[in-house]
Amino acid sequence: MSAFLELQQHLTRYWAFPYHDDPQLNTVLNEVQAWQRIRIQRTHNELFQQPNNQLMAKYFLTQLYGGQEFKMLAVQLARILPKAQKIESLIKESALKTGSMSIGAAVLAIELDLHLAQWLVAHDLPVTEKNIMVAYSAIDESIERRNQIEGLKEVCYRTDKYLNSFLLQKAFQLAKTTVYHLNYQLLYDFVAAGFAAMKPLDSVKSFIDPFCQRELMIIDQIHDNKEDKHTGFSVS
Repeated sequence: MSAFLELQQHLTRYWAFPYHDDPQLNTVLNEVQAWQRIRIQRTHNELFQQPNNQLMAKYFLTQLYGGQEFKMLAVQLARILPKAQKIESLIKESALKTGSMSIGAAVLAIELDLHLAQWLVAHDLPVTEKNIMVAYSAIDESIERRNQIEGLKEVCYRTDKYLNSFLLQKAFQLAKTTVYHLNYQLLYDFVAAGFAAMKPLDSVKSFIDPFCQRELMIIDQIHDNKEDKHTGFSVS
């Protein structure tokens, strides 16, 4: 499947989300995503504060939970898709594939948080850590959450592999002027931001592996049915 066909599928799913036409749900989703950004920063503060990791941490917090910025990107992508062949001739398929996977990861993150927001709206509950923990357990999307984490890891490793290819890097850089001239800069910048964030890392493994390990621990804690599960979103 081509990268642009995958993008089309991601966008179709994204634009079908009901919060686009529901102001209350949109507000609660924004609050859930804001809470998630704070929670992720808190959980991974030690990892994020390491100098070489700070760009990558910012990328995670802004691109995965970008809110209005992601919506602007989705609008541009919808405009690009009818001209997919022209873009595919400018940017290598491997780079587009990585960008598509990144966007898919962002859409999945929105979708999973949307389900939390829908549950909170249905039960007329505010966005608090206690209520979100209850919503996690009630919805029980532990498999989907684990898939989300594995998807993030795959995106990071693919991007790292791309960065290790001088020819692919050069081809991507040379495409910038033309892509900007065609007013497709948001797509280019979305892909480029991931590359730039990873460059300072000592290794992608040193960042993404501990990040994913802690996130999976949290998923296990929230969905553990034992009586001593009340550790919530804190991990040691």
